[in-house]
Parts: sequence; structure tokens; C-alpha cells
Amino acid sequence: MLVSSKPLNQTPYQVLSAPLMVQTEVKRSKFLAYIAPTQGAEQAKAFVNQIRAIHPDASHNCWAYVASRPENSVEIGYSDDGEPSGCAGRPMLNVLQGSGIGEITVVVSRYFGGTKLGTGGMARAYAGAVSAVLAQAVTSEKAVLIELSFSCDYGWSNLVEQLMSQYEAILIKANYQAAIDYHIAVDIRQHQQFIDQLKQSSNGQINIAKP
Repeated sequence: MLVSSKPLNQTPYQVLSAPLMVQTEVKRSKFLAYIAPTQGAEQAKAFVNQIRAIHPDASHNCWAYVASRPENSVEIGYSDDGEPSGCAGRPMLNVLQGSGIGEITVVVSRYFGGTKLGTGGMARAYAGAVSAVLAQAVTSEKAVLIELSFSCDYGWSNLVEQLMSQYEAILIKANYQAAIDYHIAVDIRQHQQFIDQLKQSSNGQINIAKP
């Protein structure tokens, strides 16, 4: 799940449930399209390198990624990997951005079949390869989380744990000293209810400042 102290968009979005590969063929050229869930540019590039290592003999290993939310137009990247400029990476990215899926990377390994496709045909082939693998993809909803920090006496720890379980909050860190210092993450759509219920159930003994 995404953790953000200042989320720009509270709406959940779709992410891949698992990696997938689908092969297509155009005029004897084979296009092996691999997709994987990747959080951030570093994971995206690591996945690209992973597929390159699997297909070092491919004519081209073209790629594209959307590193965060599906509508984010900044954290993106693509490469034609030696194909004519604009004929592979960009068409692949366009399909990703139109899919509504975030945190996703695609690598298409092409094995040349001996027949040139032309620039238009090549763009359609790469875009089609991505569309084919996305058509079989399984996705799940990803909530946007917000981080909260607060302290409480040890006597309230059971209450805190109960409410965290109820709201499916994630414990990031807890420091056990004179009191317990909690650092958690909770669905931003429910964070105010969590704060209010914690305060009410503790008779005002636990207060969380607004993030």
C-alpha cells in the first residue's frame, strides 16, 4: 500500500496482483510482453534489467513504466532500445497510461522475424503486445494511506491494537519507553474516524494532532 503524509489524491487505484507474460506474433516477429507490479522508478528499472537478462539475444528489449498513480504524468519512463524513435516505448507507455493501472512496468522482448514492419506497423505491434498482456492481467484495489503518530500510556495499548485491527491500520514503528509512541498508517478515507474513535474510547486520553 502507498504511504503518504501529504497525499495528492485520496482515491484508490488499481495495481497488478501478479506478474504476467503474453506472446504475440506479427509477420513472424515474436513479441514477448512482460508486466509486473513495481513501486517507484528503481523497482521499474530493476524489472527491466531482469527481463533483459532473460532475453539477452532478443533483437530489442523495449520498456515503459508508470511508477505511481495511473494518472501521474511525471513519474514515467520508456525506451525504444534501438528501435526507430517513437515506434516502441512511447506507444507502450500510451497503452499503460490508458489502462488505469498504476505502479506498473512492461518490457517487450522482440525477436525479429525477417520482415520489416515499417514505423506505423511497429508502433501498432508494440502497443498491441502491451494490450494483449493487459487483457489477461488481474488487478486489485490499492488504498492511499496516511501516517499518524501519537503517544499513550501502556494501559491503552489493547484499545489501540483493537482499533488498528478494526481499521486495518499498519504499524510502522512503536517505541516502548515511559509511554508508547506509535507511528502507524491508515486508509486516508477513514483516518478521521480512527482519530475520533480513539479519542472517544480513551475518554480523551489519546489525542492525535491532524497530519
